[in-house]
Amino acid sequence: MRDYFQNKAYPGIRSFVMLLMAGLLLVACEREYIYDIEEPVSPDGKPYQSIYQSLKEKGNFTNYVRLIEDLDYKDILSLTGSKTIFAADDSAFEEFFKSNPWGVTAYENLSLSQKKQLFNFSMINNAYTIEKLSNYYDGQFHEGMAMRRPTALSAMDSVPFETQLPESPYWDAYRSKGLYLIKDNVRSTGNSDIPLIFFSQQFMDRGGMTNNDFSFLSGGKIRETDDFHIFNSKVIERDIVCKNGYIHVLDNVLVPPVNMAEYLTSNSEISIFSDMLDRFCAPYYDAAHTALYKQLHPGFTDSIFNKIYFSLYGGVYAAPDGTPVSLLPFNPGWNAYAVLSTSRSAVYPDVAAMFVPTNEAMNNYFNNDITGMLLKERYGSWENFPENVAISFLKRHMRTSLMESLPSKFSKMVDDQNYQMKVSEADILKEHNYMAVNGEVYVTNKVYTPVDFISVYGPVLLSEDTKVMNWAISYPSDVAVDGTPFAFYQLYLNSLVVKYGLFIPSDEYFNKYIDPVAYGQAGVQGVLKYWYNEEATTVNATIYGYNKSTDEIGDSIGVIRDPAFLQNRLWKLLDSHVVVGDISKDGYYITKSNDIIHVQNEGNSIQGGFNIEKNTTANVIRKFKQENGSTYLLDSPIQQTLQSIYSVLGDLQKDDFSLFFELLNDVPLDFVSEIPPIFTARGMDYCVSFLNAYNYTVYVPSNNAINKAINDGIIKTWDVINGLPQSERKKETLNMVRFLRYHFQDRAVFVGQGVINSTYDSNTLKLEEDPSSSHWGTSANKYYKLGVKSVDGTIELTTESNGKARVITKKGYHNLIAKDYVFNTNTSLPSNFKNVDGTGAAGAAAFTSSKITTSSSAVIHLIDNVLTFK
Repeated sequence: MRDYFQNKAYPGIRSFVMLLMAGLLLVACEREYIYDIEEPVSPDGKPYQSIYQSLKEKGNFTNYVRLIEDLDYKDILSLTGSKTIFAADDSAFEEFFKSNPWGVTAYENLSLSQKKQLFNFSMINNAYTIEKLSNYYDGQFHEGMAMRRPTALSAMDSVPFETQLPESPYWDAYRSKGLYLIKDNVRSTGNSDIPLIFFSQQFMDRGGMTNNDFSFLSGGKIRETDDFHIFNSKVIERDIVCKNGYIHVLDNVLVPPVNMAEYLTSNSEISIFSDMLDRFCAPYYDAAHTALYKQLHPGFTDSIFNKIYFSLYGGVYAAPDGTPVSLLPFNPGWNAYAVLSTSRSAVYPDVAAMFVPTNEAMNNYFNNDITGMLLKERYGSWENFPENVAISFLKRHMRTSLMESLPSKFSKMVDDQNYQMKVSEADILKEHNYMAVNGEVYVTNKVYTPVDFISVYGPVLLSEDTKVMNWAISYPSDVAVDGTPFAFYQLYLNSLVVKYGLFIPSDEYFNKYIDPVAYGQAGVQGVLKYWYNEEATTVNATIYGYNKSTDEIGDSIGVIRDPAFLQNRLWKLLDSHVVVGDISKDGYYITKSNDIIHVQNEGNSIQGGFNIEKNTTANVIRKFKQENGSTYLLDSPIQQTLQSIYSVLGDLQKDDFSLFFELLNDVPLDFVSEIPPIFTARGMDYCVSFLNAYNYTVYVPSNNAINKAINDGIIKTWDVINGLPQSERKKETLNMVRFLRYHFQDRAVFVGQGVINSTYDSNTLKLEEDPSSSHWGTSANKYYKLGVKSVDGTIELTTESNGKARVITKKGYHNLIAKDYVFNTNTSLPSNFKNVDGTGAAGAAAFTSSKITTSSSAVIHLIDNVLTFK
């Protein structure tokens, strides 16, 4: 613009020029103007006209000039301000009066509200050339990255009185009498200006948008390189310089579109989807805009409300009465959509998109698609979808970025859980697409099934009997890089590249889960009954007294409402109920948490370690075959063992374990910094110190085998070692500990599991420099190995020294399951926490502050020989 200025002062408009230049500098972030006190003149030396004068003298903008005059903008556009005007000439108005959304056939028939909409929506309250319109500044300069600007049109320019209201109960109080309603979230953002969307060549190049993309969005309008469009209207004459701004001429009259939510509500062909969406909005009293409207309209005595959607972005997180609600990804009624902006007030770089199935597509899905038919069988109608199911369905069809949802990017498009959308151009009824002020509505002939419905998580989400575990799975306990909360377990179980066996206790039977910390108490023990609190939409747990000696449950002691405690326990329980891989036959399986479960009765009966000890089972009520595995609904939780390796080996009833247990337990503490003991006090009682959140096999040489090894000079007793001189004691202590650790094998293997023929790492390091003596060719500083092979109905072991041993299949001495817990810190024992009724040692932490941090599981077998690596 400054190329047209000449060095001639006009003091009468000096203040205007300074204001114009300041606006250009701050908003457009253009270069500093040196003519900040001079009136611009044209190349022929004549002063530029004002916007009003220019339009008036052209003679073919009579309708637009009438808008200016009727709305008292003549003086404003003649003398002051810096404006950008998108004007339509009389020929464009002639076409407008032939066909328009309002059915108006002549200028004289336009209402005051319609005039305001036509004029204010065509004006930006700063001066921009077409070239500069796509630049913006939000702390740093972004060149060519803008696609929107706020106009002079405000949501307050037209506040309709509404009597057709959404069907949800939030609107019942106003259903018979109606209410004045703003349909934009201006209450919380403070920004009621309605933006326009434009497409410059620079923006399209930077955003990877093609001419075909634009044509698709605009319902078939052809675009050529360097064209500039405001929505679907083409700029046919640009950068008409005026002393108070710029005029750009459009080929059509610019009628303000509504936002996405309003469009959905107004289109009867997509009413099923729209009605589902409107379940997640409510009216909120807007005191500030009520007061403002009363100032502008003194005769107004009513109240103004705001229609706001429950959403993560641009909406509200609670119903009008404060109760928590399920959240959409974004508010489709938010005009100033700014999800991807660094500032909530910046409306520039992107808008949203929605893929909205027609009613015909929705009904076809219910009646012909396998998943849709199951949903119809379950719920009967779309209106009966529970909130969490409806949210999952809606989220699949809502996109936070139009620029990532262009037709040229359909093949790469993924949903919020990173799963492919599988949208094709043939799915879109492009003649029905709608470009709203805050995004693009793609009208589709297809429903996009959420991964939530087809994964192993689906039966949990869709069942009325699994609300406890659904709460645990969908609990938003993690935060993405962009700060968005997400539910890790939901993403995990929705992975379609992995097979799962997911066991889910039914709510009805979730009445006896023995908590490890409560079980380990010497005082008052307890069991937990988890239940879903409908009123608070969360999970609670009732504590009942429990006697572990008799396995009897007593009266209720209290209720736990702490979400951190509940999430910790239910996630650990969930970890122990997930098997990665197919459950194709009966046998032992390792869960996600390395717990051991036993599947029997053709997959219909499940036992954890505690179930095996007590001869109980968790039975399958119903099995669901899903795309990434199977979901099993159970009549009780799978109860994992509450015995540590220490307590199983130290069991006085198992005499054949006693000598090996004594060797493990009696490691001297003289050299503890260099040779740590096998057992350390933590978890239920004692944990094996060198195990690390995995599953293991412990081979226990029988007492006969230990005595033979002592008599043959293979090992020494601790009495002998402790009587040696100091230097020799240390060497022999190390040898003994290494000998003992060689009996701990990485990975659990079971007698009767089928053919086994493999080698596994033991839990001791090979430190010899010369590995040539190793039967398995183990190199220096690597773990020794054990050969494991099924022979004659048992397991045969081959050691590094080529020694042999077999599992003794004596009842009660093989396939024994143990678990080493770690609570809060490595030194935590149940006694560090109070009893479940709040009693306990002085200084002990509250029971609800206890957490299970990790665990290791093991299967234990008695063997007929010691294992040696030398």
